[in-house]
Amino acid sequence: MGRQVNAVHFNGYLATFRLNFKIELRSIWLQAVIVAIPLIIIPFMLPSYRDSLRAQGHLGANGSEQALPGFAILFAMFSLQLVLQLFFQEHEWHTWDRMRVSAVSLFDLVMAKLSVSFMVQVVQVALVMLIGTALYHYRPNGSVLALAAVCLAISIVLTLFGLLLYIFSSSQNMAMSFNNILGMLLAGMGGALSPVSGFPDWAQKLAKGSPVYWAMDAIGKINFDHAGMADVWPDLRILLAFLLALALLATVLFKRGVQRKE
Repeated sequence: MGRQVNAVHFNGYLATFRLNFKIELRSIWLQAVIVAIPLIIIPFMLPSYRDSLRAQGHLGANGSEQALPGFAILFAMFSLQLVLQLFFQEHEWHTWDRMRVSAVSLFDLVMAKLSVSFMVQVVQVALVMLIGTALYHYRPNGSVLALAAVCLAISIVLTLFGLLLYIFSSSQNMAMSFNNILGMLLAGMGGALSPVSGFPDWAQKLAKGSPVYWAMDAIGKINFDHAGMADVWPDLRILLAFLLALALLATVLFKRGVQRKE
Protein backbone atom coordinates (compact mmCIF):
# COMPACT_ATOMS: atom_id res chain seq x y z
CA MET A 1 0.00 0.00 0.00
CA GLY A 2 2.80 2.37 0.92
CA ARG A 3 4.54 1.66 -2.36
CA GLN A 4 1.34 2.44 -4.30
CA VAL A 5 0.98 5.80 -2.52
CA ASN A 6 4.62 6.63 -3.22
CA ALA A 7 4.16 5.67 -6.86
CA VAL A 8 1.12 7.97 -7.15
CA HIS A 9 3.08 10.86 -5.61
CA PHE A 10 6.06 10.26 -7.88
CA ASN A 11 3.89 10.00 -11.00
CA GLY A 12 2.11 13.23 -10.06
CA TYR A 13 5.42 14.97 -9.50
CA LEU A 14 6.85 13.62 -12.76
CA ALA A 15 3.81 14.67 -14.81
CA THR A 16 3.92 18.18 -13.35
CA PHE A 17 7.67 18.39 -13.91
CA ARG A 18 7.25 17.45 -17.57
CA LEU A 19 4.50 20.02 -18.05
CA ASN A 20 6.54 22.83 -16.51
CA PHE A 21 9.65 21.75 -18.39
CA LYS A 22 7.75 22.03 -21.70
CA ILE A 23 6.54 25.49 -20.68
CA GLU A 24 10.12 26.57 -19.95
CA LEU A 25 11.25 25.35 -23.36
CA ARG A 26 8.99 27.99 -24.91
CA SER A 27 11.20 30.71 -23.41
CA ILE A 28 14.51 29.07 -24.29
CA TRP A 29 15.44 32.12 -26.34
CA LEU A 30 15.31 34.24 -23.18
CA GLN A 31 17.50 31.76 -21.35
CA ALA A 32 19.97 31.88 -24.24
CA VAL A 33 20.09 35.68 -23.99
CA ILE A 34 20.72 35.49 -20.23
CA VAL A 35 23.66 33.15 -20.94
CA ALA A 36 25.01 35.30 -23.78
CA ILE A 37 24.91 38.73 -22.13
CA PRO A 38 27.46 38.06 -19.34
CA LEU A 39 29.79 36.43 -21.87
CA ILE A 40 29.58 39.59 -23.99
CA ILE A 41 30.14 41.94 -21.04
CA ILE A 42 33.04 40.06 -19.43
CA PRO A 43 35.83 41.04 -21.89
CA PHE A 44 35.14 44.71 -21.21
CA MET A 45 35.59 44.10 -17.47
CA LEU A 46 38.65 41.84 -17.56
CA PRO A 47 41.34 44.58 -17.51
CA SER A 48 39.96 46.30 -14.38
CA TYR A 49 39.38 42.98 -12.60
CA ARG A 50 42.88 41.81 -13.56
CA ASP A 51 44.46 44.95 -12.11
CA SER A 52 42.37 44.68 -8.95
CA LEU A 53 43.27 41.03 -8.36
CA ARG A 54 46.95 41.58 -9.06
CA ALA A 55 46.96 44.52 -6.62
CA GLN A 56 45.72 42.04 -3.99
CA GLY A 57 48.74 39.81 -4.64
CA HIS A 58 47.31 37.41 -7.22
CA LEU A 59 49.99 38.18 -9.78
CA GLY A 60 48.96 35.47 -12.24
CA ALA A 61 45.31 36.56 -12.39
CA ASN A 62 43.80 37.56 -15.73
CA GLY A 63 40.52 38.95 -14.35
CA SER A 64 38.34 36.00 -15.31
CA GLU A 65 38.63 34.66 -11.75
CA GLN A 66 36.35 37.49 -10.58
CA ALA A 67 34.38 38.27 -13.72
CA LEU A 68 33.24 34.80 -14.73
CA PRO A 69 31.71 33.48 -11.47
CA GLY A 70 30.53 36.97 -10.51
CA PHE A 71 28.56 37.56 -13.70
CA ALA A 72 27.35 33.95 -13.78
CA ILE A 73 25.76 34.42 -10.35
CA LEU A 74 24.46 37.93 -11.12
CA PHE A 75 22.62 36.82 -14.24
CA ALA A 76 21.40 33.67 -12.50
CA MET A 77 19.61 36.05 -10.13
CA PHE A 78 18.07 37.87 -13.09
CA SER A 79 16.82 34.55 -14.46
CA LEU A 80 14.71 34.11 -11.34
CA GLN A 81 11.95 35.72 -13.38
CA LEU A 82 11.57 32.25 -14.91
CA VAL A 83 10.86 30.86 -11.43
CA LEU A 84 8.29 33.56 -10.87
CA GLN A 85 6.58 32.91 -14.19
CA LEU A 86 6.09 29.24 -13.40
CA PHE A 87 4.04 30.16 -10.34
CA PHE A 88 2.27 33.35 -11.42
CA GLN A 89 1.13 31.92 -14.75
CA GLU A 90 -1.05 29.42 -12.85
CA HIS A 91 -3.02 32.39 -11.49
CA GLU A 92 -3.04 34.23 -14.83
CA TRP A 93 -4.37 31.16 -16.62
CA HIS A 94 -6.78 30.41 -13.74
CA THR A 95 -5.41 26.89 -13.54
CA TRP A 96 -4.16 26.96 -9.94
CA ASP A 97 -7.44 25.75 -8.44
CA ARG A 98 -7.73 22.98 -11.03
CA MET A 99 -4.20 21.83 -10.23
CA ARG A 100 -5.03 21.81 -6.53
CA VAL A 101 -8.08 19.53 -6.93
CA SER A 102 -6.22 17.14 -9.24
CA ALA A 103 -4.42 14.01 -8.05
CA VAL A 104 -1.21 16.05 -7.71
CA SER A 105 -0.51 17.12 -4.13
CA LEU A 106 0.49 20.68 -3.27
CA PHE A 107 3.94 19.43 -2.27
CA ASP A 108 4.45 17.64 -5.60
CA LEU A 109 3.20 20.68 -7.51
CA VAL A 110 5.60 23.06 -5.79
CA MET A 111 8.56 20.66 -5.89
CA ALA A 112 8.07 20.04 -9.62
CA LYS A 113 8.16 23.77 -10.34
CA LEU A 114 11.18 24.27 -8.11
CA SER A 115 12.96 21.33 -9.76
CA VAL A 116 12.52 22.87 -13.20
CA SER A 117 13.65 26.25 -11.87
CA PHE A 118 16.69 24.72 -10.21
CA MET A 119 17.59 22.88 -13.38
CA VAL A 120 17.41 26.15 -15.35
CA GLN A 121 19.68 27.83 -12.78
CA VAL A 122 22.25 25.03 -12.89
CA VAL A 123 22.33 24.82 -16.69
CA GLN A 124 22.66 28.58 -17.01
CA VAL A 125 25.51 28.89 -14.50
CA ALA A 126 27.26 25.84 -15.97
CA LEU A 127 27.06 27.18 -19.54
CA VAL A 128 28.42 30.59 -18.55
CA MET A 129 31.27 28.98 -16.61
CA LEU A 130 32.13 26.41 -19.28
CA ILE A 131 31.93 28.74 -22.29
CA GLY A 132 33.70 31.48 -20.34
CA THR A 133 36.47 29.07 -19.39
CA ALA A 134 37.14 28.39 -23.06
CA LEU A 135 36.88 32.04 -24.13
CA TYR A 136 38.65 33.81 -21.28
CA HIS A 137 41.15 31.21 -20.03
CA TYR A 138 39.63 30.76 -16.59
CA ARG A 139 41.90 28.33 -14.72
CA PRO A 140 41.16 27.73 -11.02
CA ASN A 141 43.98 25.96 -9.23
CA GLY A 142 41.67 24.22 -6.76
CA SER A 143 39.15 21.40 -6.95
CA VAL A 144 36.68 21.43 -9.84
CA LEU A 145 34.41 19.22 -7.71
CA ALA A 146 34.38 21.88 -4.99
CA LEU A 147 33.59 24.53 -7.61
CA ALA A 148 30.66 22.44 -8.87
CA ALA A 149 29.38 21.99 -5.30
CA VAL A 150 29.44 25.76 -4.70
CA CYS A 151 27.59 26.41 -7.98
CA LEU A 152 24.94 23.83 -7.07
CA ALA A 153 24.53 25.26 -3.57
CA ILE A 154 24.08 28.87 -4.72
CA SER A 155 21.66 27.69 -7.44
CA ILE A 156 19.44 26.01 -4.83
CA VAL A 157 19.55 29.09 -2.60
CA LEU A 158 18.61 31.38 -5.51
CA THR A 159 15.73 29.09 -6.50
CA LEU A 160 14.29 29.26 -2.98
CA PHE A 161 14.83 33.02 -2.96
CA GLY A 162 12.68 33.17 -6.11
CA LEU A 163 9.98 31.15 -4.36
CA LEU A 164 9.93 33.67 -1.50
CA LEU A 165 9.60 36.54 -3.97
CA TYR A 166 6.51 34.79 -5.32
CA ILE A 167 5.10 34.31 -1.83
CA PHE A 168 5.59 37.92 -0.74
CA SER A 169 4.48 39.58 -4.00
CA SER A 170 0.85 40.18 -4.87
CA SER A 171 1.54 40.37 -8.62
CA GLN A 172 4.13 39.22 -11.12
CA ASN A 173 5.16 42.82 -11.88
CA MET A 174 5.83 43.44 -8.20
CA ALA A 175 7.85 40.23 -7.95
CA MET A 176 9.89 41.14 -11.05
CA SER A 177 10.66 44.57 -9.61
CA PHE A 178 11.74 43.09 -6.28
CA ASN A 179 13.85 40.55 -8.13
CA ASN A 180 15.74 43.20 -10.11
CA ILE A 181 16.31 45.45 -7.09
CA LEU A 182 17.19 42.76 -4.55
CA GLY A 183 19.16 40.76 -7.11
CA MET A 184 21.47 43.67 -7.85
CA LEU A 185 21.73 44.49 -4.15
CA LEU A 186 22.59 40.96 -2.99
CA ALA A 187 24.95 40.33 -5.89
CA GLY A 188 26.69 43.70 -5.52
CA MET A 189 27.10 43.59 -1.75
CA GLY A 190 28.15 39.93 -1.96
CA GLY A 191 31.10 40.61 -4.25
CA ALA A 192 29.77 39.44 -7.61
CA LEU A 193 30.58 42.77 -9.26
CA SER A 194 33.71 43.71 -7.34
CA PRO A 195 35.96 41.95 -4.80
CA VAL A 196 34.67 42.47 -1.27
CA SER A 197 38.23 43.09 -0.07
CA GLY A 198 38.06 46.47 -1.79
CA PHE A 199 34.92 47.52 0.13
CA PRO A 200 34.97 49.83 3.19
CA ASP A 201 35.09 47.98 6.52
CA TRP A 202 31.39 48.49 7.22
CA ALA A 203 30.46 47.17 3.76
CA GLN A 204 32.67 44.09 4.22
CA LYS A 205 30.73 43.24 7.37
CA LEU A 206 27.41 43.88 5.65
CA ALA A 207 28.43 41.68 2.71
CA LYS A 208 28.28 38.57 4.89
CA GLY A 209 24.50 38.92 4.99
CA SER A 210 24.32 37.96 1.31
CA PRO A 211 24.56 34.30 0.25
CA VAL A 212 26.49 35.51 -2.80
CA TYR A 213 29.34 36.53 -0.49
CA TRP A 214 29.86 32.97 0.72
CA ALA A 215 29.72 31.56 -2.81
CA MET A 216 32.27 34.10 -4.05
CA ASP A 217 34.45 33.55 -0.98
CA ALA A 218 34.54 29.81 -1.66
CA ILE A 219 35.23 30.36 -5.37
CA GLY A 220 38.07 32.74 -4.47
CA LYS A 221 39.67 29.99 -2.38
CA ILE A 222 39.29 27.54 -5.26
CA ASN A 223 40.73 30.04 -7.74
CA PHE A 224 43.85 31.01 -5.81
CA ASP A 225 44.42 28.81 -2.75
CA HIS A 226 44.27 25.26 -4.19
CA ALA A 227 41.13 24.71 -2.11
CA GLY A 228 39.27 21.43 -2.04
CA MET A 229 35.94 20.37 -0.56
CA ALA A 230 37.23 20.48 3.01
CA ASP A 231 38.54 24.03 2.52
CA VAL A 232 35.26 25.43 1.19
CA TRP A 233 33.07 23.47 3.62
CA PRO A 234 32.69 26.46 6.01
CA ASP A 235 31.25 28.50 3.12
CA LEU A 236 29.05 25.62 1.98
CA ARG A 237 27.79 25.18 5.53
CA ILE A 238 26.63 28.79 5.63
CA LEU A 239 25.00 28.44 2.21
CA LEU A 240 23.24 25.37 3.61
CA ALA A 241 22.03 27.49 6.54
CA PHE A 242 20.61 30.03 4.05
CA LEU A 243 18.94 27.16 2.19
CA LEU A 244 17.30 25.74 5.32
CA ALA A 245 16.17 29.19 6.52
CA LEU A 246 14.61 30.03 3.14
CA ALA A 247 12.94 26.60 2.91
CA LEU A 248 11.49 26.91 6.42
CA LEU A 249 10.21 30.41 5.75
CA ALA A 250 8.66 29.34 2.46
CA THR A 251 6.98 26.32 4.09
CA VAL A 252 5.42 28.46 6.82
CA LEU A 253 4.23 31.27 4.55
CA PHE A 254 3.38 29.50 1.28
CA LYS A 255 -0.35 28.91 1.73
CA ARG A 256 -0.89 32.44 3.02
CA GLY A 257 1.03 33.79 0.04
CA VAL A 258 -1.16 31.85 -2.38
CA GLN A 259 -4.36 33.02 -0.67
CA ARG A 260 -3.32 36.65 -1.15
CA LYS A 261 -3.37 36.12 -4.93
CA GLU A 262 -6.78 34.45 -5.10
